[in-house]
Amino acid sequence: MFEDYGLQSKYLALSAKYNSTGDNSMSNAVQFKTPVGELQWIFITGKGKKDLNGNDRFVASVVVDSTSESGKAMIAQIDTYWEDNKPKGTKKCKSLGYKMLVDENDEETGMVSFNFWTGITFPDGSAKVIKTFNAKGAEVSLGSKKIGNGSRGKVGGAMAVYDNGVAARGVTLYLNSIQLSKFVEFTGSDSYDELEDEDGEGFTGVDDDGMEAMTETEQSGSGETAAKPRL
Repeated sequence: MFEDYGLQSKYLALSAKYNSTGDNSMSNAVQFKTPVGELQWIFITGKGKKDLNGNDRFVASVVVDSTSESGKAMIAQIDTYWEDNKPKGTKKCKSLGYKMLVDENDEETGMVSFNFWTGITFPDGSAKVIKTFNAKGAEVSLGSKKIGNGSRGKVGGAMAVYDNGVAARGVTLYLNSIQLSKFVEFTGSDSYDELEDEDGEGFTGVDDDGMEAMTETEQSGSGETAAKPRL
């Protein structure tokens, strides 16, 4: 279980003070923990991962069976939070912090991805640390190791309404901590032993103009096309 939300409490307090100038998106934030699921795209060290606007963010996603009791309960909790806290007059939200995953035919897979992020510093400029916990609930340090796709666990954080105008309202899931039940280390590269094809030939490479850039999915080494989120 998650024992310590100290950093998140600090974040909420500082954000409330910072947002007192007009943005009250964090004023009704609710802390929560996801069900256990597969952890994906974990960037919680250094400067994290840049968002589309070039901002440094710590990010993490957890994929859960949307048909399970815990999955349905988590979706319902977020949906209810939005209905109870959405700005007056809002008819449609832009996003709720989760996405139903679909296959290559745009058919839902039955899995849902809960997507978290947070800035790498607090509003006062002090550095954030995304805490990690083991399966027994004890805080642990991963040192230089990074969490890779295929790891399993829970994500702890807070849900809050964001309001950037009529066309950009919804729920943000703010990242605070991660509890690991299974750890798969991210290595950043794949390696293979020498491979010879059945005809005795072996691929050695191609000219630069014949090599297409790999997609993020191909670089992951999964060998399969990842389910894409419904937009």
